[in-house]
Amino acid sequence: MLRVAVESAAGLPKNKLGSPDPIASVVFKDEKKKTKPVSSELNPVWNETLEFDLKGVPLDSSSYIDVIVKDYETLGKDKLIGSAKVSLKDLASSQVKSLPVKNLALVDENGKSIGATISMTIGYEPPAGAVTNPQDQQDGGNTAGGEEGDVTDGGGRGAVTSPGEPGHKIRSRTRKRHSLANKPQDFQIRVRVIEGRQLPGNNIKPVVKVHVCGETHRTRIRKGNNPYFDEIFFFNVNMLPSELFDEVVSFRVYNSNSFRADCLMGEFKLDIGYIYHEPAHCIMKKWILLNDPDDSSSGAKGYLKVSMFVLGTGDEPPVERKEQDNDKDDVESNLLLPAGVALRWVTLKLKVFRAEDVPQSITVIPYAYVFQSFLGRYSDHQTNNYYYLPWADTKPVIAITSFWEDISHRLDSLNTILYISNRLQTNLSALKSAVQSKATDARLVEIWLKLINQLMEDISSFRIPDMEGKPNLTALDIQQKMLRDRALENIMKGAKHLFEEATDVNKCLSIIEGWLDKLKQLAEEPQNSMPDVIIWMLRGEKRVAYTRIPAHQVLYSSYSEQACGQYCGKTKTIFMKYPMDNKKGLKIPVQLRVNMWLGLATEEKKFNHYAEGIFNVFAELYENQAQVLGKWGTTGLLSRSKFSDVTSKVKLKQEYFLPPVGWEWEGDWRVDPEKTLLTEADAGHTEFVDEVYENETRLPGGEWKLAAEPYTDVNGEKVQGPTEIECPPGWKWEDIWTFDDNRAVDEKGWEYGVTIPPDDKPKSWVAAEKMYHVHRRKRMIRPRKRIPGAKTAERKDTGDAEGWEYSSLIGLKFHRKQRSSDTFRRRRWRRKMTPADRVGASAIFKLEGALGVDMESKGDEKGTKAETSVKQFGANTPTVSCTFDQSNTYHLRVYVYQARNLTALDKDSFSDPYVHVSFLHHSQTTETIRSTLNPTWDQTLIFKNVEICGDPQSLAQNPPIVVMEIFDSDQVGKDEMLGRSTCVPIVKLTSGMDASPKLLWEPVTHKNGPAGEILVAAELILKTRGNDTELPLIPPKRGEKLYMVPQGVRPVVQLTAIEVLAWGLRNVKTYQLAPVTSPSLVVECGGESVQTAVIKNMKKCPNFAGNVLLLKVLLPKEEMYTPPIVLKVIDHRPFGRKPVVGQCTINFLEEFRCDPYATVAEVAMSSKVALMAASPRDLHVNIDDGRQHLLEAQREKEKETVDWWSKFYASVGESERCRPYLDKGYDTLEVYDHELESAKEFMGLTDFCSTFKLQRGKNESDDDDPAVVGEFKGSFKVYPLPDDPGVPPPPQQFRELPDSVSQECVVRIYVVQAIDLQPKDNNGKCDPYIKISLGKKSIDDRDNYVPYTLNPVFGRMFELTCFLPQDKDLKIAIYDFDLLSHDEKVGETVIDLENRLLSRFGSYCGLAQTYCISGPNHWRDQLNPSKILEQLARWKGLSPPRSEDNGNTLTFGGRLYCLSDLVVL
Repeated sequence: MLRVAVESAAGLPKNKLGSPDPIASVVFKDEKKKTKPVSSELNPVWNETLEFDLKGVPLDSSSYIDVIVKDYETLGKDKLIGSAKVSLKDLASSQVKSLPVKNLALVDENGKSIGATISMTIGYEPPAGAVTNPQDQQDGGNTAGGEEGDVTDGGGRGAVTSPGEPGHKIRSRTRKRHSLANKPQDFQIRVRVIEGRQLPGNNIKPVVKVHVCGETHRTRIRKGNNPYFDEIFFFNVNMLPSELFDEVVSFRVYNSNSFRADCLMGEFKLDIGYIYHEPAHCIMKKWILLNDPDDSSSGAKGYLKVSMFVLGTGDEPPVERKEQDNDKDDVESNLLLPAGVALRWVTLKLKVFRAEDVPQSITVIPYAYVFQSFLGRYSDHQTNNYYYLPWADTKPVIAITSFWEDISHRLDSLNTILYISNRLQTNLSALKSAVQSKATDARLVEIWLKLINQLMEDISSFRIPDMEGKPNLTALDIQQKMLRDRALENIMKGAKHLFEEATDVNKCLSIIEGWLDKLKQLAEEPQNSMPDVIIWMLRGEKRVAYTRIPAHQVLYSSYSEQACGQYCGKTKTIFMKYPMDNKKGLKIPVQLRVNMWLGLATEEKKFNHYAEGIFNVFAELYENQAQVLGKWGTTGLLSRSKFSDVTSKVKLKQEYFLPPVGWEWEGDWRVDPEKTLLTEADAGHTEFVDEVYENETRLPGGEWKLAAEPYTDVNGEKVQGPTEIECPPGWKWEDIWTFDDNRAVDEKGWEYGVTIPPDDKPKSWVAAEKMYHVHRRKRMIRPRKRIPGAKTAERKDTGDAEGWEYSSLIGLKFHRKQRSSDTFRRRRWRRKMTPADRVGASAIFKLEGALGVDMESKGDEKGTKAETSVKQFGANTPTVSCTFDQSNTYHLRVYVYQARNLTALDKDSFSDPYVHVSFLHHSQTTETIRSTLNPTWDQTLIFKNVEICGDPQSLAQNPPIVVMEIFDSDQVGKDEMLGRSTCVPIVKLTSGMDASPKLLWEPVTHKNGPAGEILVAAELILKTRGNDTELPLIPPKRGEKLYMVPQGVRPVVQLTAIEVLAWGLRNVKTYQLAPVTSPSLVVECGGESVQTAVIKNMKKCPNFAGNVLLLKVLLPKEEMYTPPIVLKVIDHRPFGRKPVVGQCTINFLEEFRCDPYATVAEVAMSSKVALMAASPRDLHVNIDDGRQHLLEAQREKEKETVDWWSKFYASVGESERCRPYLDKGYDTLEVYDHELESAKEFMGLTDFCSTFKLQRGKNESDDDDPAVVGEFKGSFKVYPLPDDPGVPPPPQQFRELPDSVSQECVVRIYVVQAIDLQPKDNNGKCDPYIKISLGKKSIDDRDNYVPYTLNPVFGRMFELTCFLPQDKDLKIAIYDFDLLSHDEKVGETVIDLENRLLSRFGSYCGLAQTYCISGPNHWRDQLNPSKILEQLARWKGLSPPRSEDNGNTLTFGGRLYCLSDLVVL
C-alpha cells in the first residue's frame, strides 16, 4: 500500500479574478486521486490521505509520483497552477518506511518555478513476500539510523557520493554487523567489470587486473578510451570474517601497449567489509573513480563501472538485470571515490549571443526582398561549351516578404567597416602591383598618398552608427561598438604617423596589411540573426544547384550609402554549386547575373531608385488537353485538371483569380505562348549547323529506295530537302552539304534500323547493315556563319495558330509544332495587372500569395503532398518580369598573354593547356600550347557584338566578369580541367577614354585550391550604333585567325642574356624501373631553349662537362611579367627514346639579376677548390719562426684548467664554467642558434650554386605536390644586352670555375650537444645516441648513449672519407636507446657538404681570430694565414701581398702592416 498524506501548500500565485480555489491531485502509475478544493486561498491546508493499492507489485528505484495543483473551476476545465515530481527510490530500497516531503517547489508547464511550495508525507508498506532487489537501492544513500551495537565508520577505502551532491563524500556511515561466528568460513567474492570511460592516453589498449586476498584475475585486452569488458571473476576464500572484512578489492588498469613499469593508468581500492554490509551484501553497477596511487591530488584517471558481491554460506546471490548500458549513464550521481579524493563543484556560464530557426517570440520587422535574374550558362552550339537561357530583354523577377528581427544597427556597422576595408584592399592591391612592376618612385608615392589619404578620410567620414535607442540592444553590441571605435581610432593614428614620418613605401606594406587584417576581423558580427539568401536551381522537383548570398551584402540602409550592402541594387555575377559536391567545385553548374535588393518594408519605396526597366505583372494558368482516338479533349487527362499551373499538378480556374489589394486587371484573359518556343534554334548564335536526315527503305534483302518521306528531322518529322533550304538573311554558308561520319555510322554515313508496328519508323539505330534491316537514314549537315554587322531579320515561327504547345508525354519537353507521337498539349493564358494606387516598381512587394485559387480543391482527398507543397510555394503568386525597351551593343577584347605554375596532368610532367574564355553567352578558345606548365599564348580574343540590357553607367560600375577555364588537351579521352579564373574588364563608354587595360596576374583555382596564375586583361567598349571606326585598331595577326596582344598592352621587352651554370645532377631516381644513366639538361625561357652535353656516367661523376650556357631571349622589362625558367632533364636511352625524367620551374628571376660590369670581387664565383687546384705562388711571410713559443711545462699546466670546452662555454656565455679561460683573454667562438645555411652573411652557402628540386609525373593528388625525383645543382645570371649589335657584349659572369671532377675528401664531424629533443619514453625523457651516414658508410654510436635527458652533451668527433659530389649528403640522426624494443628515431638533419666545399665563405667561416700553433685555439684550417691572404688577393683582383724587413712588415691593399703590432701565441 502507498499512502500520500497531502498536508498543505504555500505561496500560490493569484489569478486575474483574485485568489484561486486550489485542488491537489496525485498521480501514480496512471492512477489519479484528488483532494477536495479549498476556496479562495493562497496557502491552502488539505490534510487528506490518498491511498494507492500496489496490487502485489513492490516499488522499484524508478517509481515516482506526480503532484499537481490546479485552480478548481465549477464550469470548464481546471487551470494548472503548478506541479512537482517525487522519486520513491528511498522507499523502494526499504531504507525508510515513510518519506516526509517538506516545501517541495512547484513549477509551471515550462519547468520554471512559480514561487510556491507543497508539503506531504509518503508512507509505504511492501506487499507480503516482496524481496528488496539491491538493484533498486538508492545510490550512496544512508542506512537507517544507528542501532545499539552499530559501528560508525568513515567509509573505509572508499566513499559513496550522494546523487544530489556530486563530489561530496558522506562523512560517516553506519554499518550493521550481522551476527557471524568468529571462525573460518567459506566466502565467495564476485567481481564484474562492466566498462571503462575516459581512460587517459592515445591509442591505448587497456586491461583491468582485479586483486582479492592474494589472487589476481585480469580482463581481456580492449582498445580505446571507453572500453567495454563485461567480464565476471570469482574468488573463493576460507577465513575469519573479521580478517576478510579488512581485506581490500583492488582494481588496477594498465596500458598493455607499453612494456615499461609505469604503464599503470589508475587504481581503486575498497574494503570487502564495506561491500558485505551493503544491502544484499553487494554493490550493483557502480562507477569507481581511478586515480594515481602515488599522487591523490592528480585528479581522475578515468572511470570503471563494476558490480561486487560478497556471499557467505547459505546466501542467495542477488539477480542483476542485464539491461543495455548506454552512453547517457550519469557517472557523477553513481560514483565511488577513493579515500582522500573529492570532486569539486564547477560552474559553467554560457552566454548565447545568436540562434537561428527559432520560433519568433520577439519583435520582428517585415523585410521586402527582390531579385531579378539576367541569364544562365551559355552555349553557342559548336564553339561554346554551355547552354544559354535566352531571357533576352525580359527578365524574371521574384519578390519575397519575410519577417526577421530588426538588426539594422548591427548590419549597418558591418557594411560600413566592409566598405572601408574593400577600398583599402583595392588601393593596397594597386600599390603592390606598382611595387612588383618596379614603378618609378614618383608613381609609388602617388599611389601610397592616395591610399593613406583615402583611408583617413573614410575613417573620419564614415562613422559607425550609435547604439543608443536601438531595438534589441545587448551588452555585446555596446562592447563591440567600443572595440570597433578604439580599433578605428588606432588605425587613424597609425595612418597619420605613417603619413608624417614614412620614408620607404616598401616598409609600409606590412603595416598596411596589418590594418587590413584588423578591419576584416572587425567585420565579424556574432549576433547576425539574418539568414543568408539561398537561390536554388530546380529540375522538376529535384534541387540540382544552389548558391548562398549573405543578406547584409544586398541590404538597403537609410543610415548612409556606405552602410548599404556591397551589391544592394547592383547586378552581380554568381557561380552556383552542386549540393553535396564531392568534386569540390570542379564543375560549375550555372552562372547567374542577378540584381538583388533587400530592405525593411517601411522603406520599400526606396527600391524605385534602384529599379531599371519596366515591371510587368501577369496572372497565368495553362489549359491542358490530351489526345484520345485522334481527338483532342479533356477525357485523357486522367488526374490532371483542365486548367492548372505550369506543373499541371495544381488545379486553377480563371474565375477564382482575384487581383490583390491595390491592383486591378488591365484587359482580359488571352492566349500568350511561351516566347522561347517561338524563337528559332539559331537565335543568339554566331555559328550554326543545319541538319537534314535522308531516309531510305526496302523489303528484307531487297534494294534501298527513297522512303515515302525522304527528308525528315531527327524525330522523323517531314522537312524540306537540302536543295530547298535557303540560307537565312544575315548568314552565309561555310561549306556544302556533306554527310556526318562523326557518329556511329558506316563509311557512307548510314545507320540502320527495324520498324516494329504500329510504329512506321525505327526506335533505335545501329551502324552495321543486316539482311533484316528495312530502314536506314543519313545525317546531312551544312554549317553557316553570321555575317558581322549584317542585320538579321528576327525570325519567329508563330507556331500553332491557337497557341498550343505539344509533348509526347506529360512532364516531357514541349515543342511548337505538332508531331505524330504527341499525346498531350497545353497553352498559356495570361492576364495583365497594374497597380491602382501604388506608384513605382515597389508595388510588386504586395503580390506574394495574393491571387485566389480554386477553393474546391481543398476538399479533394486525393491531393498529394507535392500538390500541397506547390500551393504553399506560390502557385497563387502572379509572375513578375522586367522588360528593357532597348539594349546596347558592346565590343569585348580579352588579352590572354601567359600562365604559370599550372598543374601537371600528363605523365611527362607537363600539360597541353588551352583557355576557354566565356563572357555572358559568348565564348572562344585560344590555341593549345604543347608540353608546358608555363604557356605563353600571346593572343587576343575579340567578341564583336555583345548585346547587354541595362544602363551603361550601371554596367560600368558592375560589369559582367570574364571567365577563363584552362583545360589540358588530350588526344584520347576528354580534356581535363586545369583550373578556373576570372577577370573584370575595363568598361569604356566613350571614345575619349584612352586608358589602356593593364595585364595582371589573376589566380587560377582548381577544386577550391590554388592551381597557378594567368596573365590577362580585358576591355569592354560601348559601340555607337552603326559606327565601328571608334574601336581600337585590329591587333596584329599570327596565322590566319589568331590575333596577338597589341602594343600598349603587351609587356615591353628587352634583349636579355641568361647565363646558366649547369653544375650537375644529384640523387636522380629511377624512371620506369630503369636508372637514369645519360641525362642532359634543357633550359627554356621566353620561347628560347639551350641544352647541355650529355653526362656520360652518372655514377662516376654526375657533373656536366660544359658547365656554362648562354641563352639570349626577349624578356619583359617589368619583373612581374617575366616568364619563368623551365628546367627539363632528359635521359638519352636506347632506340632514340628521350623521356623527360624530371622538371623544375623557377618562377622569379629577380634574385639572379646582376650588373655585368660590377667589380669582379663581388660577383665572380671563385671558389676555394679552384684556388687550391691552381699552382701556388711563393709568398715569403715568416710568422711561424722568430718568436719564442710557450714552454712545455706551461702548456701542460694550462691543459688542466684551459681546454676546448672552456672555449665553448666562454662562447655561449657560461662564464662560471670557464673562468680561467676568460681571465687569459683567449678568443671565443661565434655560436649560431641556427644552421649556417640560414645565416644571411653566408648567403645560404649558395654563392657558387643553388639546389633546385626536380619533379616528375602527373599531379593526381589534390593535397600533395608532385614527387621530388632529384636535384639540379646550378645557378643563373640575368643581365641586359645592348640593343646596338656594334657594342661589345658584357663579360662572362661565370669564370674561374673548379674542375667538375669527383674529389676524395676527409670529413670530420664534431657533435657537441643537442637541445630540446623530443621525448620518446613514458617518463618524458629519452636516451639519445648518434647515428651518422655518408654515402654507403655509416657510424652507429649506440654504446655511448646519454640516459634520461632531452639536452644531451655528446662531445664526440667522427671522421669519414667520401667522394664529392656523389656522397654530398651528410645525415646526422639522433635515436632513442631502448633495451627491449626497437630504437626510435628522435630526429635527423642533412648537411650538403658540396655547398660547404664550393662556397667561397668556407675560407673564413669559423676562421680563428688568432694564429696559434698549440693549445685549445690551435689553428685548424688546412691553409695557413699567408695562403688565405694570397687567395683573398686573387679574389679581389689585387696585387699579391709583399713582405719586407725579413718578414716583419707586410704590404697589402695599399696598407702597411707591422708584425710588432701582433701577438703570436
